Amino acid sequence: MSRTTLALVLAATGAFLLTMVPLMRWHVSARVFVAPLEQQTMTRSVAESATYLDPATMKPQRGPLVLTRWLIGDVLAGDERRAVWTESVSLATRDDRRLDYHERRLAFDRRTGVIVNCCGEYLDEDARIKQSGQAYRWPFGAEPRDYTLFDLRLRRAVPVTYEGVERVRGVETHRYAQRTPRQLVPGEQPPVPRRLLGLKGAGDVGVARYAEIRRTFWVEPVSGLPVKTADRVTETLVTADGSGRLVALDADFTTAAGDVRAALETAAFYRRWELIAGTVAPVGGGLLGAGCVAAALWLARRRSPAAQDQQQVPGDELADAR
Repeated sequence: MSRTTLALVLAATGAFLLTMVPLMRWHVSARVFVAPLEQQTMTRSVAESATYLDPATMKPQRGPLVLTRWLIGDVLAGDERRAVWTESVSLATRDDRRLDYHERRLAFDRRTGVIVNCCGEYLDEDARIKQSGQAYRWPFGAEPRDYTLFDLRLRRAVPVTYEGVERVRGVETHRYAQRTPRQLVPGEQPPVPRRLLGLKGAGDVGVARYAEIRRTFWVEPVSGLPVKTADRVTETLVTADGSGRLVALDADFTTAAGDVRAALETAAFYRRWELIAGTVAPVGGGLLGAGCVAAALWLARRRSPAAQDQQQVPGDELADAR
């Protein structure tokens, strides 16, 4: 291969590499850093010692509770910009006696995680409820600032406050907190026996349910995934006149250790791509591309007419001497 051909090849290779650096970043961002359309996961949070009202026996109980959450994606309803998932949340005892259940369907932006009102959304079979805020995740590249999250129990958007950086199993996360004071829980509540509320007389009495929630999320910022959640919930049944009350739920839930590991592994996938697209490709491709272009210019200069005129051929010197 001649020097001229080699110079052209190096120049083309260098230009290609320098052009591909920003394209690589854009391609990875558009194809990798989006929530998947297809989703089928289950996570569990456990309260080792909880107080609760057993709806089957209408008696206060104490023991471990498990909060199980399923996420199922509707691939056909999603597109390049939005994903549509169904979430089911079940509260049960350790021996699978169900105490509570909620289900919702919604669409959300695949990059930001913000809820989009469309696509047959509902919450507990009620399609009139308009959900807003973050859905199942934070944005890719979650920022150290406050966000708004939709709360299933309260059926409304609530603020979550950024509290700082904290490591979970050695991985740096952003810690966000939801601190919701005592609030009325929407929906009808079945009457309960008067004796459970400390009231005299026989029969049942109508009550309202109030909830106080202290929830903490540990979010891996590159992926926007909550890798761990601590959920302290206190629910109280109160009569209309406030004379009778009963703690219906007092539990401190924490994400199961195996589910924390699984979430961190998923987050690590996005961190690796961030390293490739944000550091390895730009630095490596930029240096290699610049090196190819510099080498091409050096070869072209050595073969230019001006460079050749400066070279003296030994045979010509002998001819001039004669």
